[in-house]
Amino acid sequence: MLKIKDLYSKIPEIFKNKFFVVGFLFLVWISFLDENNLVLLNERINELNKKEETIDSLLLEISEMEDRLERLNNNQDELERFARENFLMKKDGEDIILIREKTDE
Repeated sequence: MLKIKDLYSKIPEIFKNKFFVVGFLFLVWISFLDENNLVLLNERINELNKKEETIDSLLLEISEMEDRLERLNNNQDELERFARENFLMKKDGEDIILIREKTDE
C-alpha cells in the first residue's frame, strides 16, 4: 500500500486533475481508436488530393481534345493530315512508307 501511495505522490498534480485525464483519454480515442480517427482522416485527405490532381489532368486533356476537334471540323488541311497519320489514307499516286521502331518484347 505504501508503494502505491509513494508512486501516487510522485505524479505531478496536473496529471491528477480529472479534466486533464478525461481530455487526454478523449484525444487518444479520437486520434487512434475511433472509426473516423486522425490517421484514417489523413489517408483520405491524401487520396482526395491525388484524385483532384487526376481530375485536373483529365480536364486539361478534355480541353486539348476539344481544341483538336474544333480544328478538325473547321480546317480541311488539318482533317487530311489527321486521316493520313491515323488511318494511313493516301492520295492517288502516293506511296506510304511505315517506319516502326523495334520494341524489346
